[in-house]
Amino acid sequence: MAESLARTVQRFVETCPYVISVHDLVTKVRIELQGGYFVDLYYNDTLGKYAYTLVRHNQRVISWDNARHHPDLPNFPHHFHHVDGHVEPSDLVGIPEQDIDIVVAGVNNLLES
Repeated sequence: MAESLARTVQRFVETCPYVISVHDLVTKVRIELQGGYFVDLYYNDTLGKYAYTLVRHNQRVISWDNARHHPDLPNFPHHFHHVDGHVEPSDLVGIPEQDIDIVVAGVNNLLES
């Protein structure tokens, strides 16, 4: 696991009270959460690509990524997928250690409700 992703995972674990366990799956890290949720954290330093996805029952709940499939959005390629499927620009910038606070806040808010 790359150093940057390792620090990002540590920050997530420290700031999300719902964490049960962490699993290194070679290409991503899966963090198991209470309530049958898990978060997949993917970051490729060489390519500058990331995806942070909250999943439940094998279905995406919310996610942030920088795949280049929404070129019309401000802050392209950074975007957020809502629960209802709506996509909007995100405040992420592609620096995992900086971005993870936004991700944790989104996950915590959803799990608190």
